[in-house]
Amino acid sequence: MILRQNDGFTMIEMLFSLLILMLISLFVVQLFSIIQTQVEAVNKLHPKEWEVFTMQMHQEIRSSKSQVVRGSGLYLMSGDQLSSIEQYEDKVRRRVDGKGHEVILQNISKFQVKKDGSVIVLVVTDKAGTTFSRSFHPYFKDGNEADE
Repeated sequence: MILRQNDGFTMIEMLFSLLILMLISLFVVQLFSIIQTQVEAVNKLHPKEWEVFTMQMHQEIRSSKSQVVRGSGLYLMSGDQLSSIEQYEDKVRRRVDGKGHEVILQNISKFQVKKDGSVIVLVVTDKAGTTFSRSFHPYFKDGNEADE
């Protein structure tokens, strides 16, 4: 009996090759989608990050006895500690008594603090150009009287 030699692919081999090709292309498309999302997120400020920042600032400002705006920084006196909130490179950081480096916001191109009477307004622009703003009303004004 003479064995017949196959010079080409069989149908099963061809289907198996096609299956492998389709699986590889599926993963490559997903990989590109993930990479594109990561690149877009680098320049943007996430809304949840903004909400956490504003809640932290609300608590910090309400518990402070004195609030001073100097340049683009906010200086809060709580007890015997002086906390500073200021821009450092592309981040907003918090320092206590001139020490430490607690990053509380990132991907920032501009950080501004304004004081209108007793109201403190924080304006943040992210690297994508989106501007966020929030007003805060301190419990204690500069004269240490309670806000009603």
